[in-house]
Amino acid sequence: MHLAYQVPLFGGDVLRARLERSAFSLIELLIVVAITATLLALLLPAVQKVREAANRTWCLSNLRQIGIALHHYHDNYGRLPTANTSVFGSAFTQILPYLEQDSVFKRYNLNLPPSAPPNNSLALMSIKLMLCPSMAPPPGPPEAYTSHFASYAVCVGSNDAWQPPPDNGAMVRSHATGNPNTLDQGKSLTDLYDGTSTTLLAGEMGFQLRDYLFSSGPHAGAVRGGNTSWVWGYASYSFGSTRFPMNSTRPPMPILDRLQSFRSDHPGGCHFLFGDGSVRFIHGNIPLDLYQALGTRAGGEVIASDF
Repeated sequence: MHLAYQVPLFGGDVLRARLERSAFSLIELLIVVAITATLLALLLPAVQKVREAANRTWCLSNLRQIGIALHHYHDNYGRLPTANTSVFGSAFTQILPYLEQDSVFKRYNLNLPPSAPPNNSLALMSIKLMLCPSMAPPPGPPEAYTSHFASYAVCVGSNDAWQPPPDNGAMVRSHATGNPNTLDQGKSLTDLYDGTSTTLLAGEMGFQLRDYLFSSGPHAGAVRGGNTSWVWGYASYSFGSTRFPMNSTRPPMPILDRLQSFRSDHPGGCHFLFGDGSVRFIHGNIPLDLYQALGTRAGGEVIASDF
């Protein structure tokens, strides 16, 4: 009678046996990879939604701070700043001290255009409060832009922003753009006869126009995307209009009409600052006549509170 017995494993045989018992098969690895990919696909939209929600809150806060700055300026001067100065500075250059940018303001010369020293070097500075975290940066080469980009512009009304004043919005332009009767004086909040809670002061604007190209210079033909800047007091740079629907970024609408329109990289609409200092997200499907009415200061329109 033969007794069966197991020969013990020694040395390398023990290690090899353990490795054989602990190794994954190819099918098991593929299953793990598939499960991981599925989980990532499910989690990514949720992460993106959380990030966009945080960006919206940040953007809303930026506009609210701009609103507080405009109100502080109004308290000091009895009027709002003009959308541009006689030398084409912007409304934002006039409220720099109230945006916690007093050091920039002390060096910035309001009597000179943004292209003149020392303003031209200051114009290249990034102001964090002027940037929405959702906005994509300009698509063109950085050296092609003469000032640092921004995400916000004031509203001169529902008239064509490329045409001379008079403007019909809360923020009006200086006489340097064609209306000597304004005498560089901005409007008072008491001039917002339609109500401060239903009159726009500012909104979002960016570089979403991918068919807008540099027309001259060494970068001619490169994508420019837009003009939005915190320093230049021009249409499409620091002021715009509600004349055309928001988020108008594609043809067949003419490029100049799209450039003056408010737009953002937030899905579905744009944030806007109102005369009472509140900030609201307005959806892009808002009726155009209502949107234009919000842009005017004294149109006499009756606007429901739930727009």
